[in-house]
Amino acid sequence: MADPDARNVNRAPSEGGEHGKYGGNEGADGYKIEIASVKGLIAPLEESVIGARAVKNGQEKLTSYLQHCGAPELLESGKGFLKEWGFGMGELADHADAVVERLYEAIAGYMLADLMRIKDFWPSDENMAKLPSGTAGKWSWEHVGAPEMEKRPEDTALSKFARTLQSEYGDESW
Repeated sequence: MADPDARNVNRAPSEGGEHGKYGGNEGADGYKIEIASVKGLIAPLEESVIGARAVKNGQEKLTSYLQHCGAPELLESGKGFLKEWGFGMGELADHADAVVERLYEAIAGYMLADLMRIKDFWPSDENMAKLPSGTAGKWSWEHVGAPEMEKRPEDTALSKFARTLQSEYGDESW
């Protein structure tokens, strides 16, 4: 006969106290740290988007400050710079909006994983697709079993890049 708790093998070990049904309390904080760190990224990014859009949409106002510079060459050069700068800041704002949207999705994924006590969760596209959606998805998780989450890669391109910079510049703060 199959183990009746087999469906709980992928649950986080935060239920049940020191020697509880699913392990000790080593995961008792769930994903609070991950949620807090992702939330900490969103506010400054959203503020940057607002600033970038202000540059993009306020080119006339910025150009008006150049009207009294005294040299027509400086005025034309300044207008050209502000036009290109405004375009670039608009592009940055558009891409940053997409990043903010993905960060909110990651927070929602972490919150759901925390509520469902899913261990080894990280918000990759594959893991986000495995989270239950709706009543039927939740029922399936509870009665049929939860899919195994993909493990976080041990050595990502970002970590390799950070190690390269660290070794190159000798920064010990990492």
